[in-house]
Amino acid sequence: MRISTSMLNDSALNGILQDESALSTTENELSTGQSINSPSDNPVGEVELLQLTNTSSQYQQYTTNGQSANTNLTLEESALSSATTTLQSIQSLVTQANSGTNNTSDLQSIATQVQQLEQQLLGIANSQNATGQYLFAGYSDNTQPFARGASGSVVYLGDEGTTSVPLDGGTSVQAGDPGSSVFMNIPTGNGTFTTAASTSNTGTGVIDAGSVVDAAQWEAAGGAAAGPYTITFTDGDDYTVTNAGGTVATGTYDASTGGSIDFDGIEVGISGAPAAGDTFTVAGSTTQSVFNTLDNLVSSLDNAGSSSAAQAQLSSSLNGSLQQIDQALNQISNVTTSVGSRISLISSINTSLSSQSTAVTTEISNLDSLNYASATSQYSQEYLALQAAEDSYSQLGQLSLFSYLK
Repeated sequence: MRISTSMLNDSALNGILQDESALSTTENELSTGQSINSPSDNPVGEVELLQLTNTSSQYQQYTTNGQSANTNLTLEESALSSATTTLQSIQSLVTQANSGTNNTSDLQSIATQVQQLEQQLLGIANSQNATGQYLFAGYSDNTQPFARGASGSVVYLGDEGTTSVPLDGGTSVQAGDPGSSVFMNIPTGNGTFTTAASTSNTGTGVIDAGSVVDAAQWEAAGGAAAGPYTITFTDGDDYTVTNAGGTVATGTYDASTGGSIDFDGIEVGISGAPAAGDTFTVAGSTTQSVFNTLDNLVSSLDNAGSSSAAQAQLSSSLNGSLQQIDQALNQISNVTTSVGSRISLISSINTSLSSQSTAVTTEISNLDSLNYASATSQYSQEYLALQAAEDSYSQLGQLSLFSYLK
């Protein structure tokens, strides 16, 4: 095969272009610090790098989700702690009011303190995060969740929504709790039934919260649906228990043995000295807000009479208030426990994500980071090769018959 001068030129030029391309690639790698700057540099590595980068981005998003949820839940936990402290202060005031040593002025003073603490509790229920969103409003986090309505009672203006955020590929966490589940839907009485003394009683009988002593008998009798029951004292010693179906039980009251009255699997205690015609009711438990409980408490304290009968009615009412506050504290405690569990879950998963993210980052670095020592050495070699090729080409241009004949 005859090799022409043009073929030699083309070959030399191609060699120079290849050397320039190689040198340019190495220069780019040195400037970016990356060994893969385009898919053509390492097609298989580029695919793996994209997969690892996507995984890293997911981990970062999961971590951000966890941090955001943790911030809200920590704020909620703090608000719940404040609510607990406030209710415990009210609980102490009710116990003080129920000591039997207070006059009307004392009780009204306690009512004022309870009212102030209730306002404080309302502020806690309307707590906001740093961006102004309400913690206890559900999905309606831009709407103040609690306010007094036209009737004067506190109403809930939020919704029942609960936002959940993913923490990893298979785990999500609830980032808050609607105020209805914290402050509103609180079981009344002991959670099964409520007790109350009639405002027309003339004796000094005081009824307690009662309890279920035989669950099977209570259910067989119809449970809460069998009520309401009315305990009527026919005289100072004898009573009759009735419901819509008629007489349920009769008995003799004995305050010296605790004044226990049993029927249909439940037991209530009455202390003091009931008078003939005095009545007490036992009705199935419902739900009410902690704010209604406190409003009723303030009303009872403000309107308490000074007679022995009025003091007994107040004591029964205060016993019921204490029971309701216990129920509210129990509900808040349950939510607090749930919030603490969620914060712990976030911490655990974010710790795991941190380890996984570090491992992925290391893989990306191993795959894509440039070995500067090796790249610098390669650059020097490629540069010398290019210079040699250019020198050879310049000498090739002088190889002709005319140059030889000279």
